[in-house]
Amino acid sequence: MAKFSPEKYIRQNGRKLPIERCLVYDGYEQDLFTICLIIRKHASNQLSFAVFMIDRHCLGIKNTIVNCFVSPNTVEDMIATSSKNFGPLEEVSPEYLHNLVYGALDYAQSIGFKPHKDFMLAQYLLNPELVDDGIDDIEFGIDGKPCFISGPDDNVQKILTTLNNTVGEGNYIYTCRNPLF
Repeated sequence: MAKFSPEKYIRQNGRKLPIERCLVYDGYEQDLFTICLIIRKHASNQLSFAVFMIDRHCLGIKNTIVNCFVSPNTVEDMIATSSKNFGPLEEVSPEYLHNLVYGALDYAQSIGFKPHKDFMLAQYLLNPELVDDGIDDIEFGIDGKPCFISGPDDNVQKILTTLNNTVGEGNYIYTCRNPLF
């Protein structure tokens, strides 16, 4: 008997599972980063989920966590911890979550940035067909320009070089975040 592979299961079945809930960090319109969470339900009542940390102003999909066959209690604990650490998560429509995630992905790719490596698996819990015209209502970048605010794990020189090559020097906003704050 073959060993169970969560990755293989998600790739083959993730989009077939019904969407249980979609959540987005409530303060995303004011903040640089947005936490998006999609939860899908198995017939066994276990859950699969993907969490996306997106930067809708420049880098797109900064990080992704994906898991399958998790208990509802574990997911609720994760939501409570995320809400405590980042602020409340609000329930949104599947279309809205997809517009936000795919919009950030498309914007970042248009200026030369690839998504986090784990997006290649997490995307199988998304359904690109749910993207609708609401994607046009979400602002990506700031005032039509990419806005890069460097974080502690960013390769600043590489990101600035990419921005210079794709949009040109002076055509983006760059801020160095003080690591002490």
